Parts: sequence; structure tokens; C-alpha cells
Amino acid sequence: MEIIMYIFVSIAIISLQAITPFVIRKSECFGVNVGERANRKAELKQLKKQYVGQVILWTSLVAIIGIALLQGFNTSESIQAGIFIASMFGQLIVSFIIYYRFHLTTLQWKKEKIVSGEITTNSIILVDTSFHRKKMVISYTWFIVPFLIFIITLAITVVFYQQAPMTFPTHFDMNGTVTNTVVKSPRIALLFPMLQLAMIGLFIFINFVIARSKQQVENEKPSDSLKRNMLFRQIFSKAMLIMCTILVIDFLVTQVVILLALPIEIMTVTMLGSVVIIIFGVVLLSVKVGQGGSRLKFSNEPDGANKPIRDDDAFWKAGIFYFNRNDPALFVEKRFGIGWTINAARPVAWISFLVIILVIVLITLLF
Repeated sequence: MEIIMYIFVSIAIISLQAITPFVIRKSECFGVNVGERANRKAELKQLKKQYVGQVILWTSLVAIIGIALLQGFNTSESIQAGIFIASMFGQLIVSFIIYYRFHLTTLQWKKEKIVSGEITTNSIILVDTSFHRKKMVISYTWFIVPFLIFIITLAITVVFYQQAPMTFPTHFDMNGTVTNTVVKSPRIALLFPMLQLAMIGLFIFINFVIARSKQQVENEKPSDSLKRNMLFRQIFSKAMLIMCTILVIDFLVTQVVILLALPIEIMTVTMLGSVVIIIFGVVLLSVKVGQGGSRLKFSNEPDGANKPIRDDDAFWKAGIFYFNRNDPALFVEKRFGIGWTINAARPVAWISFLVIILVIVLITLLF
């Protein structure tokens, strides 16, 4: 089972890393703003193909080494868990190193094109002042759905607590076998309901981030850019609600299995099913929608004029980390990847990020 899970997660990581250059905004290439027209040039297309080949080759090599190590240490569950996690991080680190090389190459390419006059830049930022007054995310009342599941979980916990086994499983190996238990107590019994509540709070916060993140309008096609951005937020807001509901249901099933001493296989199958659905959904959204709605098509979409592009690369460290003290925005779209990131120059953004981590850690420690 651990090998199957490892292979599945590795394929998901490698696939997501490989398709990233093709699902980000059409004006961006490896974390550099080059403009839509320049991004269609043969040189950049060739760079993307090279990136895909190198990512698949080297991350697959890391994955294969991980499989060999898992097979070699199949008698030690703790070592296998360490190998699993280390290999996942290894794949991500290798992908980042490859990405960074191409990021530097693209930066140099852009500088040469600016010198030759093929690319012109300016510091003008287009803004639609009515943008954030438009409805771009689902109503927060929709989160009543996962909250009701939390209430059901809490009620089941109260009703079946007395007849639950005297010990609760707290750790499972990759085959779903219980490897550690603790004596039953109200505090332990409330772990999964509290995790549900934290998960709901996290996704409500994500919905807020989607609604309030900085608008990004492309100079070349501002009207289409606004349409795409709005649809992108609406689609991802709905997707986050679905993801939240799936995870909360997963915790409900786990709680029922523990309280009623049902076969662990039920919990394992539910968990694997949730992971498969979520990963498949993320890949599907990336391919069909793209970052900022970049892959959404409009029937009357004209070819953009060769306008100056926004010159803000200096604020994007390594093309990934946004640091701009003069920008009041707390959250911005990622440049390389799908979703949003924080403005690292704003302390409030860091605090909100750390509070989320702290709440999750406290729940796991207290319960």
C-alpha cells in the first residue's frame, strides 16, 4: 500500500510541476513578466519544453530512488515514513532548482529584448476601481454545509462516546495498521471535530483571500484580463468549498470508524478517495482554468497590440516571493503556480499566515 500511495503522490507532484509553465498567466514565463506576445516566441516555447523534460527526468529519478529505499527498509515503519516525506521534499527541491535556472535564463532573455527594443516596459498599473465591489466568490453562508457536517460529527461523538473502545488509535502506518493508541478521554475524542472546525475556518479565510487579493490587469488585453480574473476567482471559490466539504466528510468517517470500532479499511479507502479526488480536481482546474483564468477562452478575443508591459520583476524574488513595501495588498496571485501568496513585506500577511499554523499546531497538541 505504501508503494502505491508513494507512486501516486509522486506522479501528482511531477505532473503539477511539469505543467506549471503552461497554466500560469500568458504574460508570464518562469516568474518573469514578458508580455503575451513575447511569450509566444520560439525561444521561450523551447525553454518550456526543456524545463518539462528536465523536471520529469530528475524528479522521476528522485522518485525511483525513494521507491528503492522504501523497498529496502520495508521492515521499519518509522524509517519508511521518513523516506516518504524526504522524497516528496526532494522532488520539490529538485523542481525548484530546475525552475530557478530557467527563471534566470528568462530574466537575461528579457533584458536582451529590452535593449534591442523588442520589449518595452513601464510602471503603469491598470486598475478597475469597481473590481472588488463585484461578486467574485461564493457567499460565506455556503460554509453552513461543512459546518452542519461538523455538528453531526460532534453529535455522533457525544452519543457514542460511552460505548466507544477504551483506547483510541492515534497513529497508523502506510498500510492502515494501527501502530499507537491512547486511553479514551473527552479531549482525545474531540480531536477530529476540532480539526473539522479548524479546516472550515481555514477555507473561510481562503475564500476571503480570493475575494480581497490584489487585482491584476494585463496591459495588452485589459478587458479580457478582468473577465478571466473574475471567473478565476468564482471558480476557485466554489472549488475550495467542495474541497472543504470533502475533507470534513473524511474526518467524519474517521471519527465514526474510531467510535464504533469499524474496520480500518473503511477509513483508509475514504482517505485515499479524498486524496485522489482533490488531486484530480487541482490538476483539472490547472489545465482547464489556469492561473488568473489564463486558459479560459473568449470567442471574440482579439490579438493584443504590442503595448509596454508592467515592469515589476524587482518585487518578485526568484519569481516566487513577492516583497513590495509600497503595495498595501496583503495577498497576490502567484507568478509561478496556481493560487495566491502573501506580500512578504506586509507584517499583517505574515501574522495571518502564522496564526493559521499556530491554531493547527495547538489543536494537535491540546487534543
